[in-house]
Amino acid sequence: MYKQNNRFSRRTEQNRMGNRIGKPLTAGKFHASRKSDVRKDDELERKTAKADKPVVRRVLSFDDIKAQVTAWTENDRIPGKMQAWFTADAVPEHSDWRIVKEYRGKQEFLSIDAPARDIKPIDLVNRVMEQLHKEHLHIFKKALRQIWFRATGDGRFALLVQINVKGKLSAHGYKTFVDFIERSCPEVISCHQIQCLPDRLFDPVEAQGMKVESKCSLGNDFMPIAGTGFCMHVLDWTPRIKDAWLALPMRIKDAIHPNREDRFFEFCSGSSYVSATLAPCFKQVEALDCRESAMQSSKINIRNIATSNMRFHRSHLDANFISKFFSKSDNAEGRWTFYINLNASDSLPSEVEHTLAASRPERILLQTGNLETASREIKAFRNEGYMLRKSIPLYLEPGSGKFEILFLFVPDRAGLLGQNPALAHRSRNIQRPKERPTHAKKSEIPHFVQQTPSFKQRKD
Repeated sequence: MYKQNNRFSRRTEQNRMGNRIGKPLTAGKFHASRKSDVRKDDELERKTAKADKPVVRRVLSFDDIKAQVTAWTENDRIPGKMQAWFTADAVPEHSDWRIVKEYRGKQEFLSIDAPARDIKPIDLVNRVMEQLHKEHLHIFKKALRQIWFRATGDGRFALLVQINVKGKLSAHGYKTFVDFIERSCPEVISCHQIQCLPDRLFDPVEAQGMKVESKCSLGNDFMPIAGTGFCMHVLDWTPRIKDAWLALPMRIKDAIHPNREDRFFEFCSGSSYVSATLAPCFKQVEALDCRESAMQSSKINIRNIATSNMRFHRSHLDANFISKFFSKSDNAEGRWTFYINLNASDSLPSEVEHTLAASRPERILLQTGNLETASREIKAFRNEGYMLRKSIPLYLEPGSGKFEILFLFVPDRAGLLGQNPALAHRSRNIQRPKERPTHAKKSEIPHFVQQTPSFKQRKD
């Protein structure tokens, strides 16, 4: 009797009913196979497609920013009126550009990050981008993280190349790239290789929380600030668009109208460009920052000032430094103007606010781009006896969707806030009037005294 071989029948049935894998590749050519032969995972495909989809963030227009600031002043009841917006037209050759490596799934590609919306890349960025796609820089391109074109404000640039050099080939590719920059890009005055710990993209705004190592391959570590005669370190913070920022010190001068005997203190100064520019308008100028790059550039700018009335302090902005500085008799005198430039993610601690107000400055200038922080600081300085005098909106980077507001606080000497420190001090120490001695006769004073009866009177 014939007996069927079940082994071959089960294999044939499995191949017919199950999902089969396509044939392997030979010599780089695809073999003909049905689409149903390829195994698919629908859930994995949906996750991959969702992850590969780039996140598009809407950039606020100038009208949207104005409406947002107006709604904030009405909702939070900000006193006073907003002054005219301070801005300037953006020049592409005076702005910072970036070439950044992005990832979509397993694919890597380079993209151009413009400083603002609707700005076409400049010729230098296009030339570098074209050079990176050449075959002899393939290894260098794989190791590249980003290239930052830092503008000086007059058409020249300093390059920051963030690359993970892990071998001779990538090091040779970087050297070849530097030779191309030196030979074909006369507008580049310096080129630097940087690495960050932890390993993430370098940003001058957030550089304080990371360790940045830089190596100069071309030029030096300092770049000029347009034609002002001052300079800055290549790792210092500046806005990506330089045109309005270069005129900011003069706008501050027009807002406060300083006297020649006044004194100026800039906190979180960076390269101390603002304080160095305003140094001839004040009797004494101080600058404070905690970064080493800021200290190096500030010392050079101090030597370039015609007047020798400026000093730099490397320290954090804390209450101990402020109290120790103003405890000296030389610093306690005079009309001080404090200028505090905060990042969008920073805020002043309550101890620093109290110590700044206790130093009794003539003016407090606070610049921030966070409206929540601004509301909190206005209330805090109001409680310390300082009233908001002016609010100057700054649109330093047109087309980027970023804005800042410069607030001017002055002491409330007239007691308009109802919390004048002088009047509050009197109300706390209440002196009760002393009782006056009276010379009235005792006979005129009625005495209600019950006399104790004698033994006879009680007996009767």
